[in-house]
Amino acid sequence: MWTLAWRNIWRNKRRTTITAASVMFAVFFSILMRGFQIGAWNDLIDSVLRSYTGYVQIHAQGFWENRTLDYLIPENDPKIKTIADLKAPIKQLIPRFESFALASNTQKIKGVIVTGITPEVEKNFTRLHEKIVSGSYLEKNEKAVLVSQRLAKFLNLAPGDSLVLMSQGYQGASAAGLFKIKGIVKLPSPEFDNQMIFMPLETAQEFYSAPGLITSWIVDLISADDMKKVTHTLSGYLPEQQYEVMSWHEMLVELYQQYISDEGGSLIMMIILYLIVGFGIFGTAMMMLTERRYELGVMMAVGMQRLRVSMLLSLELMFICLLGLIAGLLISIPVISYYHYHPITFSGQMAEAYKAFGMEPVLSIAWRTDYIFNQLINVTIIATIALIYPIYSVFRLNLTQALKR
Repeated sequence: MWTLAWRNIWRNKRRTTITAASVMFAVFFSILMRGFQIGAWNDLIDSVLRSYTGYVQIHAQGFWENRTLDYLIPENDPKIKTIADLKAPIKQLIPRFESFALASNTQKIKGVIVTGITPEVEKNFTRLHEKIVSGSYLEKNEKAVLVSQRLAKFLNLAPGDSLVLMSQGYQGASAAGLFKIKGIVKLPSPEFDNQMIFMPLETAQEFYSAPGLITSWIVDLISADDMKKVTHTLSGYLPEQQYEVMSWHEMLVELYQQYISDEGGSLIMMIILYLIVGFGIFGTAMMMLTERRYELGVMMAVGMQRLRVSMLLSLELMFICLLGLIAGLLISIPVISYYHYHPITFSGQMAEAYKAFGMEPVLSIAWRTDYIFNQLINVTIIATIALIYPIYSVFRLNLTQALKR
């Protein structure tokens, strides 16, 4: 039966070629579209998250909801130090001290987010030193700050100027200080670029009268794909009444909603593409059934069971779809590989738009097997659904009518 089905599809080479080609292009365009979408979002998300929040954070229980210094955690908590023993896919833990303050240049005043960082550690995570547009990077323990570019423009500040910060410290202490501006940094997210001030961790702890305390640990992952696994592992390991472990989905809700919305738009495009392919396969099946009605009638008249006839037709269509799937995969992989290692480089206004968000003006395609095989599976399912009615028609075929030429 397999040999017969294979021979049958080549009785009408044009129809077989056209149907297989439609499946091939559907696979090719769906893989390419999905790959570029995932690649673009991965670049955007990685750029935003590595500029500040990270993929996963550990806070004191209730800190993220209240964002006050009443929810601090010890910098040298033994439980945190033993996280390395879990052998989870974690590169490092990065301490942060984050709070709010009023920043003033004597003429203007604005609410800002003050973040205490470990300068050397941040070089390998946020690469903050690479985002400096003027001035220089921070040194450990110095009483100086980095100011985000849009905030510096609003307050009319430049490297070498002084900045007054006022806030409330730990346990109601007063926090006020004069800081030298060491440099100006450009952050990818406009929201962060409007309000960020960075200073050495020890300087922030001294300013807020909270020595040895921090607000959060940034969990630097080996791979972004490990986020859910790490979040689940840490949530089960750390005491729930003391710590909360949050992924970026929970911390940056608006960005995550934009991502989900874009996924929905992509899904609609995929459905339209699959419907076109499905109707193409359905049309081929109906043509095969109509053109070969007499042939099928003869086969059943000489004793071939209707089930075997329907299986023969199914095999023929599956062979055609398989040819399209294999061809689509063979032309997709080289294209994906090329654009993964040689991203499309933008120029002109598009390049400026990318740079405005602190991103490299390139568009790469994601190299992941999951979305590639998902498209193959989806097309296979569509082809199977398209076979239902033609197979049903075989069981309803009237032999007397079929044997009439």
